[in-house]
Amino acid sequence: MQPITKNEMEVFPPYTEDIVKKDNWFTSQKNLQKYCHSGDLSPSRIIWRGNQNPTQLSYTKDQLDLEKIKDKNAESVLSYLERTNTDAFLVMHQGRVMYENYFNGYKSYQPHAMNSVTKSFVGLIVSLLADEGLLDLNKKASFYIPELEGKGLGEGTVQQLLDMQVPVKYMEADTPLGIGRGTPIFIATGSIPKPDNYNGPENLYEFMLSSKKDKIPGTEFYYENGQTETIGWIVKRLTGKNMAELIQEIIWSKLGAEENALMQLDLIGTDIASGGMRATLRDLVRFGEMMLNNGYYNDQQIIPEHIIREIQKGGNRKYLAESPHRFLSGFSYHNKWWISHDQFRGYSARGKFDQQIFIAPKADIVIVKLSSYLSPVSERTNAFQAIIEYLVKP
Repeated sequence: MQPITKNEMEVFPPYTEDIVKKDNWFTSQKNLQKYCHSGDLSPSRIIWRGNQNPTQLSYTKDQLDLEKIKDKNAESVLSYLERTNTDAFLVMHQGRVMYENYFNGYKSYQPHAMNSVTKSFVGLIVSLLADEGLLDLNKKASFYIPELEGKGLGEGTVQQLLDMQVPVKYMEADTPLGIGRGTPIFIATGSIPKPDNYNGPENLYEFMLSSKKDKIPGTEFYYENGQTETIGWIVKRLTGKNMAELIQEIIWSKLGAEENALMQLDLIGTDIASGGMRATLRDLVRFGEMMLNNGYYNDQQIIPEHIIREIQKGGNRKYLAESPHRFLSGFSYHNKWWISHDQFRGYSARGKFDQQIFIAPKADIVIVKLSSYLSPVSERTNAFQAIIEYLVKP
């Protein structure tokens, strides 16, 4: 057993300033790290791994030296990982793990916060239900949820919701996260406490019902969480199942995952479809390999190939280029996935605080990055491109 140094020791009971709570998890890098590593702050629902043995990952004898691989700005990949407060990082090429490492005290078996990476799982579930004829992507949300008639989120079609093309407005609320359209979602999910004199939505259903139309649906890219929560509501209304149950039945229990995943719930027990999932690094690379192989993994076709092909087509690049996400130059967004439109046909699932599952079919590469990066936006993945170019060099 390795000795524990004084700097690594925890104090019990912990000092007041070391206790992470709902009103301070986002106020420092240290607190954010604890939040991303642990789901203790909120109730959650298990996404069961199933009763089969985990699929075995194949490893290369020698791992990549990320200090030697540099991006176009001459920054090493290892420096990039350190700068963006990476907790776990894995590179898989041609079905073999080329690099796997853990940082900041994060353990391989801990489900890590995925945040908006969850949206990409939701996109797959909706695409599959549409493929089976259970819903029509061209119907308005209010067709399936009459309660949303006349509300902003009820105006868009299911496809427009999938592509983040339903511009809506919400009330403004003065909270530690600032004032703006996204703030009430943190209160509605129970992620932060209600501020004094708050008189707004306190759960996800109230949040969706509070939405107001801003612009005509289908005319611009407008990334926000209510559109994915609306899809979650539609799916539950149609199937009678929680999103976690569907992800478990359709995807997670078929991957041969090592660990259960988790789905965070709001204060009345609703799955947070826009960002509630937690899972481990290795299980997410298994999921990435399934996507890379056009839905086939663990000796079975988990997602129909044509659904993956549809994602790879991408969406409206002009809309994204005119949005606040224009830093993702050349990207588009389709069915809850980010499409790079690069020479490797790359596409990715991305989440707040820099969670990424990047899939490059033409290079036969999957990269997964889990982080606790206290930054307003994730960066364009120059480091990922550097890794790909290094591995596929002539």
